[in-house]
Amino acid sequence: MRTLGVAVLGLFLGLIAGTLLTSAVARPFVDGDGAGIPVGVALLLGMIMPVLGVAGAVAAVLIDRKSRKS
Repeated sequence: MRTLGVAVLGLFLGLIAGTLLTSAVARPFVDGDGAGIPVGVALLLGMIMPVLGVAGAVAAVLIDRKSRKS
């Protein structure tokens, strides 16, 4: 049960990091002349949050398991 809690915590932290990174990267694309974001960049920006969420969950579980062994 502890592993599940750590994974959920890592997921949320990864999603927060993804939100911050997405907004920081997307802002320069939108600030210019108000034109839309190119499709390829929009797909990349859309994938940042879920990827960082999963990476955060995996990293949290690995760090927790390593800290239990010590």
